[in-house]
Amino acid sequence: MTLQPSGQRRIFALDLPRSIERLPGNPYVVSSALEVLTAQAITSTVRYRASSQPGYRLQAGLSVARQQPWLALPAGSNPRSVAWARALRGSGAHALAPAAAIAAVLDHFHRAPFRYTLQPPLLGKHGVDDFLFTTQAGFCEHYAGSFVVLMRAMGIPARVVTGYQGGARSSDGASLTVRQSDAHAWSEVWLAGRGWVRVDPTSAVAPLRTERNLDAALPAVPSPLSAWRALAGLDGGASGAIAAWRQQWQQAEHAWSNWVLDTTPQRQRAMLDGLKNLPPTTLAGACAVLALLSAMAGALVWWRQARQGDPLDVLYAQFCRQQALRGYSRAPHEGPHGYAARLAAGKATPEAHASIAQFLAIYAAMKYGNANPDEQLRARRSLRRLLTQCR
Repeated sequence: MTLQPSGQRRIFALDLPRSIERLPGNPYVVSSALEVLTAQAITSTVRYRASSQPGYRLQAGLSVARQQPWLALPAGSNPRSVAWARALRGSGAHALAPAAAIAAVLDHFHRAPFRYTLQPPLLGKHGVDDFLFTTQAGFCEHYAGSFVVLMRAMGIPARVVTGYQGGARSSDGASLTVRQSDAHAWSEVWLAGRGWVRVDPTSAVAPLRTERNLDAALPAVPSPLSAWRALAGLDGGASGAIAAWRQQWQQAEHAWSNWVLDTTPQRQRAMLDGLKNLPPTTLAGACAVLALLSAMAGALVWWRQARQGDPLDVLYAQFCRQQALRGYSRAPHEGPHGYAARLAAGKATPEAHASIAQFLAIYAAMKYGNANPDEQLRARRSLRRLLTQCR
């Protein structure tokens, strides 16, 4: 798995993960909801190996007491849905078995005029009632959530599960790319002797959502952008020119991740052994090319930094230009404290005076103090905000 930075703590695997490689310096725990959570947010690309067991039984022997959280419903909520579910299942000797009750609800989703949309109508206080009997339009979370309410009303333990469904396989079949647009919600029901069983009610309404991708599930809307969407491969197909280019780029990125993020000692030794067999002239030429590329990269970094300047000084220069327009130009010999004292005697609203004093105090502390990178980042954010208040 190559995981792009998300700013979150979740790492992923196929159901049901059997083992997940530890991330260096960022251990993980498995929560009670079976989420794999790292100790720190993932802020850079990481690569790890995971193995999964696709055939499994999860909590097949769950006791009656431990089933109760998955049967609970808020008191008085969605009364029409609860009454309909209980009537559908029946009671006593005529009650439907759990499997038959699940099939009956899925059949209702399939036969009733439900539709899949990312722009559903607004729902009221009893959202599931409104969705099931009035709007009948929504996306995967609407179907998964309402299905769980109906199951619990029937006395069948159920819960909503979120994750990813689908992805784009590379042309060589070596990798699968999963994007945020592949995020999905489905349901799980608990059945005696089988444990938690996955049920996806969205597939009863929009099977293309689970068979292909999100765009394929949405209804086609004629527009001038249709041709461009087809070209980009956003219409559910994989033949768009831009989609093909993007796939080539992702394959190159995947290969880079294999060699850079996943460089093992064995690969390093194999690479060194290969270099030993090169002719001296070829090896010297390769070293020269690498040295030249390194020098060019260093020069580019230096040029960009010199061109952009220190972000702190850039903000201070903007502040000085702003005050010069007000008639208070900074003298060449004037430091931030002396400049602050002179500006404090000038004409400005009390709010502007306070913002000016705070701006210069933060700038001086960051410029001449010993702040860590996080403190500097927060300071720059504060300076940008204060800059608009110093006029």
